Amino acid sequence: MTLITTPYWWDGAAELPAPCERAPERVEVAVVGGGFTGLSAALTAVEKGAQVAVFDALQPGQGASTRNGGMIGAPHRPELARELETYGRDFAGRLVREGVEGFEYTRALHEAADVYQPTGRVMMAYTRAQQEKLKRQADLLNGLSDQGIEVLSADEMRAHVRSETHFGGIYFPRHGAVQPRLAHDAMKARAMAAGVEICAECGVHGITPEGDGFRLSTEKGSTWARRVVWAGNGYTGRVMPWLARRIFRIPSFIIATEELAPGVIDRLAPGRRMMVETRARHSYFRPSPDGKRILFGGRAALVPISHEEAAKRLQRTMTEIWPEAAEWKLTHSWQGFVGFTFALTPHVGSHEGVHFAYGYCGNGVALSPWLGRKAALRAMGDSEGATAFAEMPVQSRFYHWGGWPWFMHLASPWWRFVVDSREMAQARRDRAG
Repeated sequence: MTLITTPYWWDGAAELPAPCERAPERVEVAVVGGGFTGLSAALTAVEKGAQVAVFDALQPGQGASTRNGGMIGAPHRPELARELETYGRDFAGRLVREGVEGFEYTRALHEAADVYQPTGRVMMAYTRAQQEKLKRQADLLNGLSDQGIEVLSADEMRAHVRSETHFGGIYFPRHGAVQPRLAHDAMKARAMAAGVEICAECGVHGITPEGDGFRLSTEKGSTWARRVVWAGNGYTGRVMPWLARRIFRIPSFIIATEELAPGVIDRLAPGRRMMVETRARHSYFRPSPDGKRILFGGRAALVPISHEEAAKRLQRTMTEIWPEAAEWKLTHSWQGFVGFTFALTPHVGSHEGVHFAYGYCGNGVALSPWLGRKAALRAMGDSEGATAFAEMPVQSRFYHWGGWPWFMHLASPWWRFVVDSREMAQARRDRAG
């Protein structure tokens, strides 16, 4: 199997900016990380009149921002109902309503750049118990902030996706999709046009207080900045050890099929929705924007594995949903990292004067521009930076020292051979009667 191991989204994309030759000597706001979070923070700061530079160890956006599935919507994950209930209804309502507000903000941003598709999203229940859980989730979310979420029976699901694997699901009519690389390119072009300096391939190795600001040591020289916003998320390293101990990353893997025969996608995914499963594999899949391929992602493992092995595992899962997928050829297999917090909820905050937004837990396409904006506003002392996500306790664990989460190597076999196997066995029992 010969596979392209860069994201499908990068095929035929616009030329990248030239690498930075030398870091600027002085800026008012330095943003570390050039993904959706960082670009939004930079745009916000420059709109407030600040001189801004964005530093990225790679090309901006080559982390999670252009490696994801391009699905965008308000908070929706299967665990969300349980998580929100732990905070009490009032605070839960604030989180959900701000999540909706953040999605609306990001959607408007991408609509203005003509890169948004209104597709809707279906979340598909793999067992009967998971279908009951989805019903409760729909009731909770609609009660906290009416999102028009609909509960679907197995028969009603077939109007969206044809599969005999699921017991129903829920439908989010307001969700949509973007082509992540085009969306990021549009944000980057807007930032550069506004005067943001993009320092590509200019990694930051250290941040130390100096005077009434900070000194950034970079690969291309040093920069003094009055304010710093950290936007590394799942790619945060030991430059920010305090933050690195409070975020852990999980790999996510995606494959792209060859162009399928005319009519295949209309038959198997007639709604052309964004599609997500409830099972532990966390499969998510969608038609490509041109409607010719299926892009299929999920947790092929909890630790990095080869592109070829990831492709095999994902195609096996895809074949469980659509048996004919066993015959489809694959063209791409790539992976990236999703940033998680121990509270399983995004955080905005600061440590020793450095502001940050991180830990989107799989909902970063929608929330990262919004929370990047909030982080920048807070860094500049603007009251508009108020956010419920800054009121969450920032948790750490004694066994996580930052960097690669070693404990995932212990969790991976348990997840694959126990959790996944039990879930599959339960689904077989449910289908049998």
